[in-house]
Amino acid sequence: MKVIIFLGPPGVGKGTQCSLLSARLGVKHISTGAIIRQEIASESALGLKVKSIVESGHLVDDKSIFECLESTLNVMKPKQNDIILLDGIPRNLSQAKEFDVLISKFSSKVDLVLSLSADLDKLLERFEKRWTCSSCGKIDSIPTGTDVANYVCSSCEKMGTMFRRKDDEPETVKRRFTVYQKETEPLVSYYADRNNLSIIDGLRQPEIVYAEIVSILLRK
Repeated sequence: MKVIIFLGPPGVGKGTQCSLLSARLGVKHISTGAIIRQEIASESALGLKVKSIVESGHLVDDKSIFECLESTLNVMKPKQNDIILLDGIPRNLSQAKEFDVLISKFSSKVDLVLSLSADLDKLLERFEKRWTCSSCGKIDSIPTGTDVANYVCSSCEKMGTMFRRKDDEPETVKRRFTVYQKETEPLVSYYADRNNLSIIDGLRQPEIVYAEIVSILLRK
């Protein structure tokens, strides 16, 4: 299998690009949150263990995350020509090294790392406009100063349903950026040294970013 890792700060569009690639090109997409939820839903021994961690309010430990990832890959049974997109893992150098060990069990390696870059101040401005519909879950970008109480959701067309998730609050976002800079950003240099890194401006329109990613994939 061909393994592609997506890096970038929170909100830069990693999940959006993985979803587009998966839907349009038929490649497989693995996100940390999704594999944890899937394992919990399976009610396996591992799923019950992870469920207890999540319900206690603690972060899922690296060992459990990699057990979930290995379980997902075993179920997926990737073939040699399959392309796997990884979003949300690895998050730090320790996880990167552990990930290398794991995929070696599947006779694979990290083939490409796509780092979506962004000026964090500009990215924070994006978060300040980010609102979620409580009715349909659609995320809209609402200009600052808009009367959100009278805003109509662009998807379900309901009024007064928009709210800001706790994860999208400016102070929470700043803390998430700090964690990213400390733990995840060093991975950019780590993979650059291995000559399999491409850096992409993630602040552009999603379709433009998507087109550049596809261009890179075609060259690889």
